[in-house]
Amino acid sequence: MQQRWQFVERVSLTITKAPLIVNLTPHPMRFNTIKLNSADASESNTLDLAQTVMDGLSRTPKALPSWILFDDRGGEMFNKITQLENYPPSACEFDIIRNHAGVIARLPFENGLQLIELGAGDGAKAVVLIDHLVKEGQSTHYIPIDITDGAVRSLIKNLESKFQGSDFSASGLIGDFFQGLSQATESSSRRNMILFLGATLGNMDYISMKKFLARLRGNLNIGDYVVIGFDLMKHPKLLYNAYNDNQGFFEDFNLYMLDRINETLGGNFIKENFVQQAQYNKDTRSIESYLFSTCEQSVHISALDKEFHFKAWETLQTEQSYKYEEFEIDSLAESSGFETIERLYDSQRQYVMPIWQAKKM
Repeated sequence: MQQRWQFVERVSLTITKAPLIVNLTPHPMRFNTIKLNSADASESNTLDLAQTVMDGLSRTPKALPSWILFDDRGGEMFNKITQLENYPPSACEFDIIRNHAGVIARLPFENGLQLIELGAGDGAKAVVLIDHLVKEGQSTHYIPIDITDGAVRSLIKNLESKFQGSDFSASGLIGDFFQGLSQATESSSRRNMILFLGATLGNMDYISMKKFLARLRGNLNIGDYVVIGFDLMKHPKLLYNAYNDNQGFFEDFNLYMLDRINETLGGNFIKENFVQQAQYNKDTRSIESYLFSTCEQSVHISALDKEFHFKAWETLQTEQSYKYEEFEIDSLAESSGFETIERLYDSQRQYVMPIWQAKKM
């Protein structure tokens, strides 16, 4: 949430040094879970966190990327936010999938469909689409990829219970998006469709977004599909209300970043000395979330052997969510090697999920 296009919300871009080769063919084990991260990757992730915190708290103004929030506990907290009535990305995406699943199901899927969801969480929206695909008789293999161990295992268990008697299979991957994606696309002859929902792309800065989409395109075949959710620009008051809920879920979620730093890096943040507030920035067309230090204080982080000073009411930026005009989305697709073949809208046209198809580069 810094300048227009900034940090990543539910994305980890770290990759283990030695790729783990796994078998993702849907048979004979039709429902399985694979953990991609090795012990070395776990250590690397801690080092990445330490460097990120050092850089973010040393800058002026202070800012940290929201991917820090997404361990198992943080993922559970965010899932509660997605269930809020006024939180637009989740509600709008459910609306779109329920009303337009048939459009997706009618796309040509040579040799069947491999549905790959990045940052799947509880997979609730994908399950709505899968249910439609199964009823239409479409042979589907679903691969949810997420860093949250508990969410992936629970999702696969639920899918096995719901779709046991159908021509449907699922392989849950716990780990980095691109580590899982490269293996999923290499091991299948099916047509790939990538789901990247929750307006997650809108939480990246422009450079990170371009790199992400370039890597995404590089892992796909010509003709593969991508479905991405974009939150469209709308009344600023609607945006403000969506990110400042009365129940305090957003505040608890953002304050959890301090817990994560305390527990992982030996920090001594006192959460009671901070409050959270989200606001709309007209210059960047984004909702930005901040933690405000309610007093002058210093915080020591043992793993960094460094103390960081906060003035009274100084801010620490933790999240941002950019809002789009449709021409920006079309331009982004074209410059990244995709062609827009369909646009799916919610009933109030506040949100769009374009269907992109990978074209020849």
